[in-house]
Amino acid sequence: MSSGTKTFKHVSYLWEESKAAELAGDEVALLIYRSNLLGADLRLTNYGGGNTSCKVISKDPLTGTETEVMWVKGSGGDLGTLKKNGLAALYVDRLRSLKNVYRGLQYEDEMVELFNHCIFDLASKAPSIDTPLHGFLPFKHIDHLHPDAAIAIAAAKDGKRITKELFNGKLGWVEWRKPGFELGLELKKCLDENPGIRGIMLGSHGLFTWGDTA
Repeated sequence: MSSGTKTFKHVSYLWEESKAAELAGDEVALLIYRSNLLGADLRLTNYGGGNTSCKVISKDPLTGTETEVMWVKGSGGDLGTLKKNGLAALYVDRLRSLKNVYRGLQYEDEMVELFNHCIFDLASKAPSIDTPLHGFLPFKHIDHLHPDAAIAIAAAKDGKRITKELFNGKLGWVEWRKPGFELGLELKKCLDENPGIRGIMLGSHGLFTWGDTA
């Protein structure tokens, strides 16, 4: 699309309904498909950065009861080449119950070790420090990316004001904080205080968006 002498290039929409239909019913496969598409455009992922997740209901191998499980990109790796063995799978209720033992910012590092007590699939990859950012939000599908365009806003001096004006209040804002347990709690607080938002901008960091389907 052009306007006068300037040319504006938008990101490509790569999702194919026919391909998605082949994966219908397998939310983890759809998560991988979505992740690979997002990772194929460096304007969205900023050189492999970011992580994606989905929450599904699975049978607990110990009790046989239905339980909520979150599959999320594990530590390291690249979205564009992500496969199932690059995902971590955790019990959602166990992950959220860690709030009961969280001792504050100075103890962030010990929380990463506790993620291992929440593992559902023992063959999955080690959970990353971003795990609680996905786990504390209630949505089935979540993407955390570092798009060039979003970083330009997030890193701006008046990023919070710009975000509010550009997106008419549809995106929340959380000030910069090192990724970890506390940031996960702050994302949930932002959602609770701004019901109906469609995503959250992380100051000087990136973007969180979500939906009911892949």
